[in-house]
Amino acid sequence: MATLQKIRSKGPLLLIVIGLAMLAFILGDAWKIIRPNQGIQYVGTIAGEDITAMEFQEELEVYTDVIKFANQIQDFTEEEQNNIKDEVWSTMVRDRILQKEANGIGLTVTDAEVRDAIERGDDQFLASTPFSNSDGTFDADVLKSFLAFYSELDQETVSPDEYEYYTGMYNYWLFIEKNIKTNLLYAKYTALVDAAILSNPVAAKNAFDNRILRADVLVASLPYSSVADADVKVSSSDLKAVYNENKPTLYNYSENRDIVFIDYEILPTDADREALLADVNEIVTQLESDVDDYAAFLRRAGSIVSFSEVARSAKNLPEDVALRLDSVKVGGVFGPYYNAMEDSYNAFKYISDATGYDSIQYSMIQVVMADEEAAEKRADSIVTAARKTGADFAAIAQNYGQLVADQWISADSYEPAAISGDNALFLNTLNGMKKGDVTKINITGGIIVIKVSDVKNPVKKYNLAIVKRPVEFSEETSNAAYNKLSAFLSLNTTVEDLRNNAEDSDFRLLYYPGFENYNHTVGGVPKSREALRWVFEAQEGEVSRIYEVGNANDHLLAVGVEKIHPRGTRSLEDATASLSLLTLRNKKYDMLKGQLAGKSLDEVKSIDGVRIDTIRLVNFNNDAYISSLSSNEAIVGPSVLNLEQNELSAPMKGNNCVFVAEKITPDSWTAEFDDKSEELRTRSMASSRIMSALIEELYYKAKVVDNRYKIF
Repeated sequence: MATLQKIRSKGPLLLIVIGLAMLAFILGDAWKIIRPNQGIQYVGTIAGEDITAMEFQEELEVYTDVIKFANQIQDFTEEEQNNIKDEVWSTMVRDRILQKEANGIGLTVTDAEVRDAIERGDDQFLASTPFSNSDGTFDADVLKSFLAFYSELDQETVSPDEYEYYTGMYNYWLFIEKNIKTNLLYAKYTALVDAAILSNPVAAKNAFDNRILRADVLVASLPYSSVADADVKVSSSDLKAVYNENKPTLYNYSENRDIVFIDYEILPTDADREALLADVNEIVTQLESDVDDYAAFLRRAGSIVSFSEVARSAKNLPEDVALRLDSVKVGGVFGPYYNAMEDSYNAFKYISDATGYDSIQYSMIQVVMADEEAAEKRADSIVTAARKTGADFAAIAQNYGQLVADQWISADSYEPAAISGDNALFLNTLNGMKKGDVTKINITGGIIVIKVSDVKNPVKKYNLAIVKRPVEFSEETSNAAYNKLSAFLSLNTTVEDLRNNAEDSDFRLLYYPGFENYNHTVGGVPKSREALRWVFEAQEGEVSRIYEVGNANDHLLAVGVEKIHPRGTRSLEDATASLSLLTLRNKKYDMLKGQLAGKSLDEVKSIDGVRIDTIRLVNFNNDAYISSLSSNEAIVGPSVLNLEQNELSAPMKGNNCVFVAEKITPDSWTAEFDDKSEELRTRSMASSRIMSALIEELYYKAKVVDNRYKIF
């Protein structure tokens, strides 16, 4: 029991305020919205295996529930939901690729190995579980106690919230256990790769020197910008040579598209602002009279700050409201006033104030009985027993089959929410109690007996009715913006038309090369998934209809598909645009290197356009920053490593310049070479590089197709 109390105490308040200010997170039926005429059944393919929408949805629900339990949250932003979907997909890809490879070589993980890993407690997934001892480290005995407890848990003997909590904890553990098994399989696979890697003293010494030795270097550079692009002739054979040289880097793992788009934000007009101010003035007039139901009043008023039946401390009020509290008395109304930071019109009524606490430590016993009179008698007897000197509240709870533990609740966790009903009654009762007080509260469905063990920082709290109305565009303004963009698109129906005419019509045309379907939005505009789906159904040159997007439908979006890049190695024609700059750089290097070749440093310094930089502590493994060009050059270190002091290098091709370098100080760094430890380090680094390349190759062979955008 003590073990379970420790686990239970790690959870938040569950029995009464479990859902304060939390919105329902609905992901469960996402796959069901597929229209019958679309006929889509799969979200992708991994290593020849089709992944159904249902499979992905099930994995998504499991991971979502794990995150909810681990972080004790219920709601996610659109960006957080998208991140969850991406993480689930990445995990599915990784696990299926790894499992297929393991099956092919007979690599397995047994249940006994998983049990051993749990006993050792050294897997990274065990570090943050609630199954820990007093010093916060994972304890297998705590886990075993919980699993034994859960196996005998009777849903009828605990409250629905408790049962939901324990079930969530159990499902959380199943997720952890599954990932431990995957980690063990990956570790075995990595061990096979490690066993095939050897090092030697020569390679270790070379790696040590590359990492440790440093020297000051003088760099004389001629920037490529000193040659005008128009003075460089790039032939088709030049482009083809660069294409062949860089062909391995020009592979598209999935189809992508170059798109252009207009993101037209709808903004309020002066007329919209005047209308809102008039509306808020009328609301203030009504607020100055008696109001029976402030919650309903604020809903009708369109305030984005809902009314709460629980008083709030000043720090949990909107900042602009808190700053004006001293300007109004109880019963008074302040406003309207304009908040430029939020672009909103505001007012508030000071209804009353009270004293509460920053945080409260409490425990409670539930009394749920079919007979209300019997429940009242039992609650009264519990209160009487608990108020006796030296009474043990936890022991009293055990007499009724309940586990209780003191837990803290802070005002910051509930005051920002709009609280009403039983939750408000519960919290207002807590704030009205003193340390050591015991009382009962009649709530819907039963009675709870509360004991306050400790309180911190009594503070003044405020009951306010706050009217906060952001300035928004009207329907007339929205229609005018839509009509303007619609008129433009009716005359410009191709991507070429958009490029030629958008600017003249006061529309900003944005360009996104290599747009891929794993993006969840177009151009980062919220709620633009429908436009994203269109992008991957359209043909080259097509322009979309207008999409009303944004969190408040405050953006109009039109998209054009300029170029489609299929999966596979890009053609020379397709890659020409991206390779042109590289080819131009190569040609400029050929033109400039002769000016530096075969010359002394003094002769190089006298060449028109040459820039001189002294760079301290240049190292083989690190980029050198050339301040006169504001650029990093990776090859400065390698170019001088084997030079003698005061020796000048041959001309080198940098990213932004051609340069020669002279080592002006000897190699120096205080460190002792240890061949054994350096060999281990070298092997470890090689293993990491090889594993990364191997995983990339396995991904390439798996021919992953990601079509989640069609459904999720």
